Amino acid sequence: LPSAFSITPDPPRSIYILEPAVSPAAAVFGAPSAAPPREHGVGLSVALGLYLLINKTRIGMLVRAGASNRQMVRALGVNIQGLYTAVFALGALLAGLAGVMASPIVSVQVGMGDEIILATFVVVVIGGVGSVKGAFVAAIVLGMFDTMLRAFLPGLLQQVMPGDEAQALGVGISSMGIYLMMALVLLIRPRDTESGH
Repeated sequence: LPSAFSITPDPPRSIYILEPAVSPAAAVFGAPSAAPPREHGVGLSVALGLYLLINKTRIGMLVRAGASNRQMVRALGVNIQGLYTAVFALGALLAGLAGVMASPIVSVQVGMGDEIILATFVVVVIGGVGSVKGAFVAAIVLGMFDTMLRAFLPGLLQQVMPGDEAQALGVGISSMGIYLMMALVLLIRPRDTESGH
């Protein structure tokens, strides 16, 4: 069994019950995570590699230029179709790598990416289209925001309303949290999401 759980016997029925060994606050601020450190290292390495590829190489310059003005890059003699094919292949490779890294944590199935595709869209919109650094920062911020909402909001709502209603409302609001943040960002600074600033 994972170390985050402890087994305690229930004396009247002699049934063993799994109880969390850490509180939700500890799960947010330092309990053992589900992903081993190897996955964290690979993820950070891939993020750094993508940042360097897009911002510090000639290929990255062509990709950024092609995203801004495809016809101009083609007029300069660059095979834009081949470049886009290479970018698509790199994206498919990274998606496969993400599936391999997630396989010890979640069940592997054909549609396993469906549950994160909307969250990925929110990260790209908030981080700025075309900004690797912005997407990285947005992913960290949104992940912490979503985790904190799920960990603390039901408990906070239980202070002002009955337990079952607070739990249901807290779960509902928590699941909408990142979308509400995206709407807020689009209302306050809609131009920044286009340029990635």
